[in-house]
Amino acid sequence: MILLLSGASETARALVVDKILDTHKDWRHLALEDLREEDTWNEEEIGMEEVFGVMIACDCAKDVQQEGCHIIITCPSVHLIETVRDTFPEKIVTVHMGEEKEGEETFSHVLNPKTHSLNDTCNFLEELIAR
Repeated sequence: MILLLSGASETARALVVDKILDTHKDWRHLALEDLREEDTWNEEEIGMEEVFGVMIACDCAKDVQQEGCHIIITCPSVHLIETVRDTFPEKIVTVHMGEEKEGEETFSHVLNPKTHSLNDTCNFLEELIAR
């Protein structure tokens, strides 16, 4: 399974990922945030360098997946999600942590952090993983 988590803050995504990885030892994390030297992602500045970096990172994740691991990908930019989708031929489950209007068309699921706590989000992801 490949689970892509976007939205909220880098810290919020990291907390969710840590809880998932603590529970599931056969999961690995690909943090696309780490591809950028600066702390913040500016959507207007995303270019071929970032897209190429995501493609290479996803190819590495494919190798890990072939070893039998599942992958959770955190993505700081909506503009890079299509690159991730194009890299993996199988279906990716996408979850956006933000307001519903922010991701209805792009994501499989949207969780509003104002109404879903960390535990709510992790429980929801656990249900997705169990399917």
